[in-house]
Amino acid sequence: MQINVQTRNFTRFEIQGNVIGEDALVLKTMLDQHIEALEKQEATPLLVFDMANAKTMDSAGLGVLITTSTQIRQMGGRTVLLSVNRSIRRMLIRTNLTSLFDFPKSLADALTSSL
Repeated sequence: MQINVQTRNFTRFEIQGNVIGEDALVLKTMLDQHIEALEKQEATPLLVFDMANAKTMDSAGLGVLITTSTQIRQMGGRTVLLSVNRSIRRMLIRTNLTSLFDFPKSLADALTSSL
């Protein structure tokens, strides 16, 4: 798994590869540090996960997304998933977790709806 991060008025995590097992723990550690920094800034966070190049996700990866979304909502922010592939989307639907995330069609849509 590879993670590219861009920060502006929002944070974009570009997820590449498989979000499984130990890779999910790496992502969780990175997100925990980022959320801690956001709390210190007292910012209203918008986290954008660009999933265009994410191949698969297991329950560990799903758990990371759930935990992150919950933390961000408690801070008054939003978690957005862009370009989610069919298998990951099916997993979110089957586990009835689609309500935790926004699924805009583009980054521009995500930013517009956050204003």
